[in-house]
Amino acid sequence: MTTVNNQMLKFRIFRRRHRVSLIISVFISILFIFLFVNGLALSNAITTNESLVNDPHQSENILTYLIEKMAKFNIYKKKTVPFAKTDAASSSEFNNMMTTTSNQNLDKMLDETKLRLILESSKKIDPNENRLSAGHVFYQSIFKVFYEGKPKVEKLDRYLSDERIPRSRYTTGSDDEILFNEEYLSRFLQLDQEELDSMTESHKYVVDNLPDKAPGGLYSGNGIVYVGGGKFNWLTLLSIKSIRAMGSDLPIEVLIPTLDEYEPELCARVFPALNARCIYLPYALNDQKEDSYISKFTFKGYQYKALAILLSSFENVLLLDSDNVPVRHPDNLFEDESFKSNGLIVWPDFWKRTTSPNYYKIAGISLSTKKLYDRYNAEAGAYEKLDDSVKKLDVKDLPLHLREGAIPDPSSESGQLMISKKTHIRPLLLALYYNLFGPTHFYPLFSQGSPGEGDKETFIAATVALKKPFHQVAHFLNALGYMTSTGFEGTGMGQFDPVEDYLVSKKRKSLENKSEKERSALIESDPLLKNGPRILFVHANYPKLDPWELKTSGKIFDENGNRLRLYGTGVKAKLGHDFETVQWTNMKSLLCELNIQVSIYKNVDRAELCQEINDHLDFLKSTISTLE
Repeated sequence: MTTVNNQMLKFRIFRRRHRVSLIISVFISILFIFLFVNGLALSNAITTNESLVNDPHQSENILTYLIEKMAKFNIYKKKTVPFAKTDAASSSEFNNMMTTTSNQNLDKMLDETKLRLILESSKKIDPNENRLSAGHVFYQSIFKVFYEGKPKVEKLDRYLSDERIPRSRYTTGSDDEILFNEEYLSRFLQLDQEELDSMTESHKYVVDNLPDKAPGGLYSGNGIVYVGGGKFNWLTLLSIKSIRAMGSDLPIEVLIPTLDEYEPELCARVFPALNARCIYLPYALNDQKEDSYISKFTFKGYQYKALAILLSSFENVLLLDSDNVPVRHPDNLFEDESFKSNGLIVWPDFWKRTTSPNYYKIAGISLSTKKLYDRYNAEAGAYEKLDDSVKKLDVKDLPLHLREGAIPDPSSESGQLMISKKTHIRPLLLALYYNLFGPTHFYPLFSQGSPGEGDKETFIAATVALKKPFHQVAHFLNALGYMTSTGFEGTGMGQFDPVEDYLVSKKRKSLENKSEKERSALIESDPLLKNGPRILFVHANYPKLDPWELKTSGKIFDENGNRLRLYGTGVKAKLGHDFETVQWTNMKSLLCELNIQVSIYKNVDRAELCQEINDHLDFLKSTISTLE
């Protein structure tokens, strides 16, 4: 009897598996119709900021909704003796097999739907797949160089002692407690001569074999690029909402690293309504051939930023972290001299540059013993001419990164970055190489374990190594946060407008030969010289603007349980508007009025989430009078 039941079980499961193909086809057809109709509705809703739908069914996640509806249909014909009443149906083997089969079929159905949506989205902008094919060939050739030029030495993690470079904020003046000269910066990460020679050889091979330009037609126009996936999908959506609310019409592309992180509702319906689209990394990067050089690499973390720039369709890119929110529209950045004449713009970080002298040896960069850069003055937000007395000092008495040829101070903060792939394709590719082997080799060389170790120095380092121009925003970042009983609690960084920063620098140079009286009069009569550039970006990096996490972690409550403003009472004076209230209003619009589904909140009761958003929004509105 057991044998017979097993045969019956296998036969019935076999028949059911074949019916799944029909189910999947019907499911995908219905989904496309649903996405098309609701995409039109969402586009209008976001524009008008009205509720997306009246039908409650449409407020559900589109995949869940369709699957639940399909589940109501009886797809199996009734039998004279229902299978459920047989011994085979009640066996544990059947239950286990059916559960596994059902889950596998559902996962397959979801994955096939995602892949179909990815394909359809790509063909809308590249119908004949000419760009896709050209990209695959180009990327394959690049990764061949990377693979053949990979470091041959083991991970660089040998330090002279347990001592690490202290958290040294960049300060102005010659009275620093520690002089970051060549001798001091050589005390940390250690390489023997064999390692140094091997790394130098690998680096030279890559530099010698990088292409000078990308294939024609691969890149065009200007645009904004994010790295999405997981919780970053929500943060990206919130940032995009702010950009569109300010009137920016720059196209936007969002890199999605894995299929699990691809959210059909966002990528097929919500983002397109905001003139944004998803780029699925494996599809855009690789033709999936088994002998592909790309398949020899795995990607994660910081490596995604360089890949996002490379895979985007834009020739000129503004890269933003998903937790970075522009407070004025950035469209004019691409047309200004600061970008056009340099091709790369980077912004400062809090910390001194701590790059190992060994990096310069590996990259074949000669550091001058006579010529020095202008000294960076963080307080003035400017690069200033050195006194003659400083110029006469021996190099052992000078900061390493003041010497011409080095990467200049201060260190970089990569929450935002601008790059031209027309002028800086080689630096971009070299930066990608640095990031592919970053955790094991190049991050330790660039930062030696100092704060913020990661991708942030790779772009400017590659640009310096290849002797290409760049603009480093001079105005020092503004720490955003609030006061507690124990001191200042930082929650974000305000980074300044590079166009205004560049103009201020030029105007200051024109004042150098003026008398003190003339300078004072000119500064007083020029608002930009008098007040300096305005903040353009808020990098809301800690804590991130995730309303549920902010509630459950207690980050928006003080020690007495009272709600608080994360960016303090001076935020309006710094940014020109109540940034925090605007962001929570946008949260309410996206999550509660438009009822957009994002995976980060799939296990959170939406009513409870919206109640929390409303409660905190009420608090923010009630404290507007406290703003400076």
